[in-house]
Amino acid sequence: MALDAPLAALERHCGLARGHGRFFLNAGAFIGLMVISNALEEELYTNLPGFDYFKAVACLELATFAAAALLAERRSGLKTPRKAPLAFYAVLGASMALSQTLGKLANKYVNFTVSTIFKCSKALPTMALMVLCGKRYTLANVAAALTMALSAFCFAVGARQADADFNFLGVLLNGLYLLFQALQVALQDSALRDHGASIDETMLYANAIGLAALGCWALGDGELIAAISFFAARPNAVLLLAARNGTFYFAVRYYTAVVKDAGGVAAVTVGIVRKILTVICSLLLFSKPWANIYGVGGLLFAAALAQESRNARTREKLQHSRSSSDLADDEESPPPPAASPARRSPRID
Repeated sequence: MALDAPLAALERHCGLARGHGRFFLNAGAFIGLMVISNALEEELYTNLPGFDYFKAVACLELATFAAAALLAERRSGLKTPRKAPLAFYAVLGASMALSQTLGKLANKYVNFTVSTIFKCSKALPTMALMVLCGKRYTLANVAAALTMALSAFCFAVGARQADADFNFLGVLLNGLYLLFQALQVALQDSALRDHGASIDETMLYANAIGLAALGCWALGDGELIAAISFFAARPNAVLLLAARNGTFYFAVRYYTAVVKDAGGVAAVTVGIVRKILTVICSLLLFSKPWANIYGVGGLLFAAALAQESRNARTREKLQHSRSSSDLADDEESPPPPAASPARRSPRID
């Protein structure tokens, strides 16, 4: 990698452990790009006169990630048969298209800060759905999710009290967004665990099918053609949309690098910093009527994020202790006898 030598020099100069320089680069890039992406998105929804093309924005997002997944599969050179059935991906793609569209459309009726807090509350409906699928959660995880949901409730109440443009439909759309997001997470988990699909396969089929469904919807009601005409007449709006989509895509890439290189706890911590900065920038850069209950919602938001960070550290310690226990058991037990070459399983190419 071209950055390996400069990063190694930076780590030596700052006294950092090996690999920490790359972590800070990836984490900083993710946070910066995501905050910029959210600010550009709010600018698009709030300050672009005549904008009413939320499905078109969702289509562009789905197309970007479908193309990226296709490119990743082509680069890998591996031609493996599809693992999950098409009907499964059809449901996943539909839930992805609906969640992306409804989450964006909600910004038409409530301010961006309220929608952002709602999007941070997706853990609660996801937990509820995963419990129905047999998964269990600790009380601490449930408490963090409930606290975040209470924060979203406070911000919704505050917006209703202070914002003349508030429409309860925005809260309803955000609620539906959370439900479809929960379904999306459960189906993605099933694709990876139960069907053995790769991440690239899941992303390719889900985004492509979601794009096809949403594209037909937007084409049928005329929004897609109207959006093309709208942006064709406004080059600055095209640049704004492209910058928002590009920063979002690369932010996701850097976040993936954080998860891969530093693990779940670091990723949760980085995500928490991103959420805090996104809300702060939304309140500072875009004027909104103030309600005192926003202060209560902000405290609950901070408490929920602190609990999320603590839960992540607890999970890591538990996993580490289990790994140490398994290693100790392996050291105490005698090694298994070596397999005879004649009895080894044949290699399948």
